[in-house]
Amino acid sequence: MENPRVNLLEYVQSRTQVDYDSFDIEAAREFGRYVDCTSNQFEYYTELAKNNRKEVLDRAVKFSERNRHKFPSVSFSELAVEAGIVYLAMEMRPLIDGDIHVMANPRYAFSKQRVVENAKRLHQLCKIIDSSFDTSRLVTKVAATWEGLQACRELKYSGIKTLATAVFTMEQAVLAGEVGCTSISPFVHELKALFDQRYQDNDPLLELCTQAQQWYRQESIPTMVKACATMGVEELLQLAGVDALTIIPGDLKELRSTYRLENEVKTLSLFGHTSTVPEKLSYPCYIDDEARYRVEFDAAEDGKAQLKLGQAITIFSDFQVKAENLVKAVEKI
Repeated sequence: MENPRVNLLEYVQSRTQVDYDSFDIEAAREFGRYVDCTSNQFEYYTELAKNNRKEVLDRAVKFSERNRHKFPSVSFSELAVEAGIVYLAMEMRPLIDGDIHVMANPRYAFSKQRVVENAKRLHQLCKIIDSSFDTSRLVTKVAATWEGLQACRELKYSGIKTLATAVFTMEQAVLAGEVGCTSISPFVHELKALFDQRYQDNDPLLELCTQAQQWYRQESIPTMVKACATMGVEELLQLAGVDALTIIPGDLKELRSTYRLENEVKTLSLFGHTSTVPEKLSYPCYIDDEARYRVEFDAAEDGKAQLKLGQAITIFSDFQVKAENLVKAVEKI
């Protein structure tokens, strides 16, 4: 029987929505168009710190100077970073057919009201910077704390789409679906492993992606599973079949340049006959039961999930501060 070789990027795209996991527009142009684009504070800092992005940073600072009186609840530097985020997002539009994901300030992760205000402010900034932009394409990424997910619940009623990020447990996934998140991003690896080469995360949460997707379909919940924080091509092949994969430029390049036997790659997927997910999953309703949610989330993975979530929030918050410091450095010039 014929067993042809397949291009890995084409194979993954045949089974899964492939999203671009970066705001690096130069790298993005190498691969053509994407469905969605996603970003975070690491991306904002990295892009705004580049010499060839100085014009974007300068525009963001000038925007904050002109408009700070409209947003008295945030600092000058925070407003400038958010303007920079919007300018970067607007640049990605020609390459994106679907939604552009921007992350709420992670320092607000434990304040429902501040997350709500942040998401609404990002929408306001989009309209000020480019009134022609369709804000239904803007998705606010929110750290999946109890407070953050309750903010997503409120934002849904305001017509603002949200993605629950830094998801490490089914408790988070269940609540995200209940509050109406458009999508979730299960982190296959804890975030520290992606930033510290000396740190090894030997327990990837691949099955969390299959379980969350099965749960949503079982319960007729429209929330999409967008797997992220993967490490290497093998994990991407294992996740072929998930609703969406957010893939960094380096892995996109490797997928595009690699060919393997079709039967070999098909057997790697966890979505299908190799999945160990039970036929029917059972979880309680959490949306109005904060006490139960906190107890069960805190106990998940013997407490490790709570630490992973806190670690991710800390890492993203550090990059938020670094981005704001870029603005402060421009102010002093």
